[in-house]
Amino acid sequence: MGNLTSEKLELTGENHVEAWLKENGYENIVRAEAAPAEREIRATGTLGDMLIQVRTFLHPNRPFRLSEYESHKLALRAARIKNSAYAAYVVVNEEGELVGEITWERLG
Repeated sequence: MGNLTSEKLELTGENHVEAWLKENGYENIVRAEAAPAEREIRATGTLGDMLIQVRTFLHPNRPFRLSEYESHKLALRAARIKNSAYAAYVVVNEEGELVGEITWERLG
């Protein structure tokens, strides 16, 4: 992974998702740790409140979806707080720059 450690890779992906949310009018963007090694982002926007789990991949690796268990768990957490659950898949290069666009998947 070059200079990007696993933690830096995840933070880089979260930074890209947060920037996208801000550019698209979302507010109250908060990062939280749902469980050890399980982070999420919450945001409020015109289309509603979102609970997002970010998956970041180093190019040329391609994103793979959350498992059925992970999707179900995130959807339940989102429903409890009246949010919509999403997965955001991010691909970056060695310098942490976004490759392509963020891929969004609505869960639940």
